[in-house]
Amino acid sequence: MACRTQEEPEVAGVSPMVSLRIPEDHLLEIDQRVGLDGMRNRSDVIRNAVRRYLASPLPSMGERVEVDLGPDLTVRMRDFCKLRGESVAAVLRQAAREHITKGTLESATVDQVLSMRMDELRARFDDDSNAL
Repeated sequence: MACRTQEEPEVAGVSPMVSLRIPEDHLLEIDQRVGLDGMRNRSDVIRNAVRRYLASPLPSMGERVEVDLGPDLTVRMRDFCKLRGESVAAVLRQAAREHITKGTLESATVDQVLSMRMDELRARFDDDSNAL
């Protein structure tokens, strides 16, 4: 899989042309977005809208979360994805799983240590009270 980011525009002329009807008020809103965020024309705006729509998960697939990686991590992520042939989404999903697992295990370990220590203190207190 190729690593794509939202900054990479689609190459013009290689995709099929599609005709559709759009209400005039929507067309006016599309025209207002031409010139923003590198959108050169109506087609760019519509392609971007379709890309975002298709990138959003289906209702049963989970929630989409956007993350600003910053310029340095974006470059590193892009290079990593190219080298590994993985998508950014796959890498971030795996990183999130590992981070949550690590945090959960660390929390469980801390809870277990505290629980064992409290059990030791209770046992010592019980032993001391029985000695009297």
